[in-house]
Amino acid sequence: MVAYPIIDRVAVPLYIFSLLVILLHFLGNILSGRFQNRFLKGNFKPITETEYIEAPIRLMHWIHLVCIVGLTFTGLCLRFDWLKPQHMQMKIHHYCLMVVILVNFLVRFWYAFYGKGKTYQDFAFGKKDILNTPAVLKYYLFLEDHYPHIAKYASLQKLSYNLFWIMLIVQGITGFLILWPKFLLAGVATYFGSVELAEQFFTGVHAAIMWFYVIFTTIHAYIACMEGWPLFKLILFNVEPQVVEESA
Repeated sequence: MVAYPIIDRVAVPLYIFSLLVILLHFLGNILSGRFQNRFLKGNFKPITETEYIEAPIRLMHWIHLVCIVGLTFTGLCLRFDWLKPQHMQMKIHHYCLMVVILVNFLVRFWYAFYGKGKTYQDFAFGKKDILNTPAVLKYYLFLEDHYPHIAKYASLQKLSYNLFWIMLIVQGITGFLILWPKFLLAGVATYFGSVELAEQFFTGVHAAIMWFYVIFTTIHAYIACMEGWPLFKLILFNVEPQVVEESA
């Protein structure tokens, strides 16, 4: 049963709109000369020691990426009855990937505090980031040529990355709720009218967050490729970039 089909009616046009925005932004990169300067002349921003992505983080990023793609595909198959004869296999794959991405998240969370470099500091959002945000927006709108880089991640990157993790946690919770609805939703059934209605509600939330990931992962991939091609190649293809000292 498809819960809240209005979610799809809103999300699909939003996704198409996001693709159009990406296309327009890419044209902006061409017209502004940024694309030519970077990809044809090779003038990418130097990668500092702070920005370099260590191997364990790259591995966890790969695991996360594979799981997100797999969860999205199997989730869409289950939601829209694609490959219906293989639904049982899709469910098994979906929940296996759910376990893998949960374990990967817990390991990444631990690594952020106890791994090399204490990377949790990279995601802290403070006063400097707030003051930096207008300059970042101007850069992405082609109103400024200089990228206002004050930390490993810019303010909008920090916001989006933190939102990704929060949404992942909520997605995991709703996934467990709709996996065992009679057991986990019995206590809140009275607020929704029945266990079935409660399951439908949380299925709708689950679907909405899925579309959130589809849209924002697409945008994230485009920006990572366009703005950080050397790091993009490092993370996905293990191509080592030239790293400069912080003073540079």
